[in-house]
Amino acid sequence: MNGIMDAMRTKNHPSIERLADLQQLIIDFSQVMRVPQLGNTGRLENDIDHSYGLALVCWFLAPKIAPQLSMEKIFKYALAHDIVELYAGDTFVFAHKDVLATKSQREDAAITRLESEWPDFKDLTDATKGYKDKINEEAKFVKAVDKILPLLVIELGESSDFWNRHKITLDMEVENKVTMKVSEHIAPYYDQVIEWLEERGNMHTPVK
Repeated sequence: MNGIMDAMRTKNHPSIERLADLQQLIIDFSQVMRVPQLGNTGRLENDIDHSYGLALVCWFLAPKIAPQLSMEKIFKYALAHDIVELYAGDTFVFAHKDVLATKSQREDAAITRLESEWPDFKDLTDATKGYKDKINEEAKFVKAVDKILPLLVIELGESSDFWNRHKITLDMEVENKVTMKVSEHIAPYYDQVIEWLEERGNMHTPVK
C-alpha cells in the first residue's frame, strides 16, 4: 500500500482530500439557484441543472451544424461558463439596471478568487475566462446556445405565469436574444426562437 501511495505522490496525483474539495465545489454550485423553474418540476433550476443541460444540447447540435468546432473546448466552456456564480451569484437578464451594471465586475472578482483557490485546476479558470471574453468560435457557440435554453425551460414549465410575473414581453426577448447572433452557427436560430415564442402566445402583453 505504501508503495502505491508513494507512486501516486511521485506522479502528482491529487489527494482524496482535494477530490473532496472539488465535490464540495460541485455541491455548492448546485445551490446556486436561477430565476426560472426547471420545466414542470415545481422547483427552481440550479446551476448544475443548467450547465449539464447546456453541455448536452451543445453536444447534440455541434456535430450537426458546426462539426469543425472542438467538442472538447465546447464541453469545457459549457461546464465552466457559470462557475463564477459560486461567488458572483446568478444575475437575471431582466434584473434592475444597477444589478446588471455590476455583473462583469462581480464575475471578474469571482474568477480571481477561483484562480486563488484552484491553482491546480487552471483549465477550469481558463475556460471560465475564455467564455466570458468569447475568445474563440467554441466560446461564442456555447454563449449563443446558452441564450436559447432558458426560453425552452420556461415554456416547458411555468410559461405565461413566468412571463406575466416578470412582465417580459416578446419585444423584450427580441432585443435580448440578439446575443444569439454572436455565433454564426447559432444565428439562424434567432428568428426561429422569436417566431416560436410568438406562435405559442404566452409572453406578457401590457394592458393598454
